[in-house]
Amino acid sequence: MRFFNEFLGVEMEVPDRPRRIVSLAPDMTEMVFRLGLEDRLVGVSLYCQRPKGRIDHLPRVGAYLKVVWDRLEALEPDLVLTTLGAQRETTRQLLERGYPVVALPVPLSVWGILENLRCLAAVVGRLPQAEAENMRLTALLMDLRGSLPHLRVYWEVDLGGPITAGGMTYVTDALHWLGLQNIYADQARAYFQPDDEETRRRAPDLILYEPRRTRARRDDHWRAMLRERLRLDVPILVLPHDSLAHYGPGLVDEVMTQIVRRIEKGE
Repeated sequence: MRFFNEFLGVEMEVPDRPRRIVSLAPDMTEMVFRLGLEDRLVGVSLYCQRPKGRIDHLPRVGAYLKVVWDRLEALEPDLVLTTLGAQRETTRQLLERGYPVVALPVPLSVWGILENLRCLAAVVGRLPQAEAENMRLTALLMDLRGSLPHLRVYWEVDLGGPITAGGMTYVTDALHWLGLQNIYADQARAYFQPDDEETRRRAPDLILYEPRRTRARRDDHWRAMLRERLRLDVPILVLPHDSLAHYGPGLVDEVMTQIVRRIEKGE
């Protein structure tokens, strides 16, 4: 199969029915399972964690931005999956080395996640499975729509430093879909390092915080740290690592549902 990737400006050729798949992106790894192709997955990145407990046995062939080329070569993949954005250069390196690659964009909305699933399915010959899964996720989204009070929310993820999301992001769309309002929704920037004084000025009602995976601490530790730094006396909901930062289908049926449940319980 040949298709033109408009984001990279190149035409790609991939096998019609790939048998040995390596995924370097957490969202793509999850999609492989959603499409029932887990038996063809032979390698993943260090950052791939979903589905929990089902990929621990797979070789790790690099991090999100770095490939261990000899490990990748040893796996002899006939398809490598990446996402664009931060992985754009990695994708170019894979193409230059002759690997068949499917690279999909970082979604701008929750619907972009469903679209990516459908795109991948079309390439690997699993379109009916994707359409059935997307119908299920769409029904769930309808149930979740506007289910929370209209709270002003500040979201932060630790990526070696604080990062938040602007308006044109799936994070903001997911929050707004639930009835929450991202305090930085007016920002044209996608993801950026926030200014703490500006965050205080925007007066959030609630903080959603995702610590780094390598920093296992009690939630109370993160709440105390944020209150000291931001000087805001508002509720802080500490989310598991890679919650809203994850843009696979699990954002809908795992993360968004969890946020609703925990806020409704007053956690």
